[in-house]
Amino acid sequence: MQEVIFKKKVSKGSRFNQVYIPKEMEKKIMVGDLVEVKLLKKHLDIYYHNQKRLSEFKEYLAKNIFSELMQFNGIKNAFIVGSFLYETTYNDIDIVVISGKENKKIEQILTERFNQKFHIICFSEEKLRLLIEKDPIIRSMFSQYLSGTKINLNYKSCVDKNHIQFLLMMPEDLLEIELSSKIYYDNLRRLKTIRLFLENKSLDNPQIMGEMKKGIDKSLLRKIKNNGEINKEELKKIRNIIKNDIKWVKKTI
Repeated sequence: MQEVIFKKKVSKGSRFNQVYIPKEMEKKIMVGDLVEVKLLKKHLDIYYHNQKRLSEFKEYLAKNIFSELMQFNGIKNAFIVGSFLYETTYNDIDIVVISGKENKKIEQILTERFNQKFHIICFSEEKLRLLIEKDPIIRSMFSQYLSGTKINLNYKSCVDKNHIQFLLMMPEDLLEIELSSKIYYDNLRRLKTIRLFLENKSLDNPQIMGEMKKGIDKSLLRKIKNNGEINKEELKKIRNIIKNDIKWVKKTI
């Protein structure tokens, strides 16, 4: 923890930033005296949104991540989102940072400090608000989160036809080109998220996973989630689901 020390004159009846003097020291420390205040232990807290309590280890890690992030100049708030919240095993910790400028050192410093992989996304407050309103993927990301300070992100959704069509570009490409199976999984999830968004339904992970399981057997879904090899018949099944979802979305918007 970075050492924090400041000096201040003792005042009487000050409305802001008061430092309380213990009663037994009232005769030793008087109004006008110059005192030094040193931070010995940082109070850590986190705020849950639509998220069940984490394990003791994860909560301790999250608190310390937020504490570390607040050492950076310009960071107004930070959020932990993604699989860290609901998966037993996770590849990295996804963090959204609210800041006026991007700091490329954040990821490196957090990795060295906590020996974990991090994925950092930086937004301004206005940019984040716009994306939560119109982008199903970002809105889904913020259906569950932890934050370092209490904040209300309950923005109304709006359908931006051009933006939805932009989000369909990658799934459409997968009808023609062959890539690793994990990419098909990610884009199936994207399409199901878009569909739920247009239906004005919950975008949390259990709801999306429920949609993912429709029309595809559990073994194949598990295989592509883990980037396993798939045969031509399995690829055909996945593409048919993608094709039908794209058709539904285009018809709906």
